Amino acid sequence: MMQCHTWTSLCLHFSFIATGLAPTSLASFATLSTIGQLCLNGTPHISGKLPDAVNFWLGEESAVTSMHKDHYENLYCVISGQKEFVLLPPTDRPFIPYELYQPATYRQKDDGTFEIVDEENSPKVPWIPLDPLKPDFERFPSYRHAKALHCTVKAGEMLYLPSLWFHHVRQSHGCIAVNFWYDMEYDIKYNYFQLVEALTNAVGSL
Repeated sequence: MMQCHTWTSLCLHFSFIATGLAPTSLASFATLSTIGQLCLNGTPHISGKLPDAVNFWLGEESAVTSMHKDHYENLYCVISGQKEFVLLPPTDRPFIPYELYQPATYRQKDDGTFEIVDEENSPKVPWIPLDPLKPDFERFPSYRHAKALHCTVKAGEMLYLPSLWFHHVRQSHGCIAVNFWYDMEYDIKYNYFQLVEALTNAVGSL
């Protein structure tokens, strides 16, 4: 993750990425360079705010982001390739399972393979153990009531992802993207979500 003041350096160091891209991708890269300059001239963006962070993403097809939510308003711009999003609104919280899991890390063994090792001294963390592409309805029957949206963001396109929306992300091989994070307003929307989450924790999934 990188702060806004590093965006100019980012454009310079990764300018070689534009070489060989399709014309639409080159146009996207130029547009993002222009957007990045807004971080430097003090011009407000969403809700009169500058982004808290500008993130650069480069990944392969096997890289998948499990379902989660963020406390940020998110502008997600794809430069090359495409991203596949599964989106669920905060009001679907009663249908989405949260469980506590022990943090773990991958450790390489002598034969070159990897094993998962629990971080036994670390506190457990909340995680959503559900794959929205292959939901286990026997284990999570409440998820049948969730209203998932499927969205493909291609090169040159941008997705506005509101804060507190649950999302699961896949990508094409070699996908390149940049996103802008803006701190959310802790207003009535956040209070409503806290109420829904408290009720869900009190009575369990519906």
